[in-house]
Amino acid sequence: MNNELNIAEKPENKMGVKPIGKLLFVMSIPAIFSMLIQSIYNIVDSMYVARISETDNNAINALSLAFPIQMLMMAIALGIGVGTNSAIARRLGAKKRLEASNIAKTGLILALGAYLVIFGLGWFVPQTLSHFLEKDPIVEQMIIDYLSIAMLFSGFIFIEICATKILQATGNMIVPMLAQLIGAITNIILDPIFIFGKGTSLGNSQGFFNFSWGLGMGVKGAAIATVIAQGIAMVFVLLILFLKRHEIDFSFKNFAIKKQDVREILKVGLPVIVMNSIGSLTIFLLNTFINRIDDGGEGILGVYIKLQSFVFMPVFGLSQGAMPIMGYNYGANNKERFQRALKLTAISSLSIITVGFLIFQFFPLVLLIIIPLAGPYNDLAKIALRIISISFLPAALNITISVMFQALGQGFKSMLMSLLRQLVIIIPFAFVLSLIFPSLSSIWICYPLSEFIALFIFVPLSFKTVKKAFEKRAATENLAYLY
Repeated sequence: MNNELNIAEKPENKMGVKPIGKLLFVMSIPAIFSMLIQSIYNIVDSMYVARISETDNNAINALSLAFPIQMLMMAIALGIGVGTNSAIARRLGAKKRLEASNIAKTGLILALGAYLVIFGLGWFVPQTLSHFLEKDPIVEQMIIDYLSIAMLFSGFIFIEICATKILQATGNMIVPMLAQLIGAITNIILDPIFIFGKGTSLGNSQGFFNFSWGLGMGVKGAAIATVIAQGIAMVFVLLILFLKRHEIDFSFKNFAIKKQDVREILKVGLPVIVMNSIGSLTIFLLNTFINRIDDGGEGILGVYIKLQSFVFMPVFGLSQGAMPIMGYNYGANNKERFQRALKLTAISSLSIITVGFLIFQFFPLVLLIIIPLAGPYNDLAKIALRIISISFLPAALNITISVMFQALGQGFKSMLMSLLRQLVIIIPFAFVLSLIFPSLSSIWICYPLSEFIALFIFVPLSFKTVKKAFEKRAATENLAYLY
């Protein structure tokens, strides 16, 4: 009883009182910065791997073919993290801090359980998948080397993502940013040490960087560097989570896993998992279409995915800052603040994405200097970057709408939106157009087509959803007041 009283006397959460513009800026900037660092890490990682050989694309092709499994693992981790984040933010908005604390600990347990499943699969999935995807034994072994390490040590990223999402739900965006920064810098430093051997030169014939020593482990070294960096970031976040004071309690005393808490997390989390898993399935299917047209073209898609992260990661960082704000104010039944946050998030996302669109349209060759492809594939990749980047502008609004659905606890609509954008529209169009017009460009054009169609469908639906959600919230509060 005393515990409840003390909690109730705590000052009002900043997400309920601070001006929305300033609040979104304060909460989003650390997340944008951390995601920007993460995207730089992705680009640097691929830059090193692409330079393992100057005569072929084997290494970058292997990473491209392994990427769908990486996306699947990340999808599960993000689903649990986002579901936990959404449930905590809504509980804090409703002043139910003890329930929020129990949900946070339940989320960590779910993340650990998910990792144990991936750990078991990691002993045989890489071999089976690589044999199915690739007939070249060199590339096949590279896929096995990379995926085996990534899956067996994926627990670091599972726990780290869930822990950072918990902190973000309380309004703490600095620690997640620092965790990303620590992990990214560690990976950038370790990558060349583990990947390249003694005497390796990078750059031109003389090399702008020469290694006096190195472990020379190639693609396997890239995987080892990644999991070490993830482990260090996880330890940092857990130390902050359990040793510092927060708005929610992380003591496991009197903790019990409750069905309603698990259900609450999975209600939002499962659609997020499905949404991101769809992306991995889409890449897998698109690679099969690409291979039918050009059996070395899958590296183009892999390079695009890495480069576009530099544009979309900041937008995702903005969404991370916006979702707890919208979730909190929905829980507090403050429609005006909710709509203000939604509007500013959409405008900010469009601003960020427009810059990326212009870079991809006018400077594609500069981007391809960062991650080069051997042979004629650089010119083919330039065309791909220009065509696919047309989808950036509608995608910015689609991402904002999807996050809004999650903040309202309506993960199903968010999942449905991703299904249409990433699978239902893009794959049939890509399949048919690649048959009628057998060129890689016929596949790339499907990206903008899917984003514009999804935007046309979900903009009106989003207005109706917000109106009904707050009407239902107000009716519920009136009943609670009467009784």
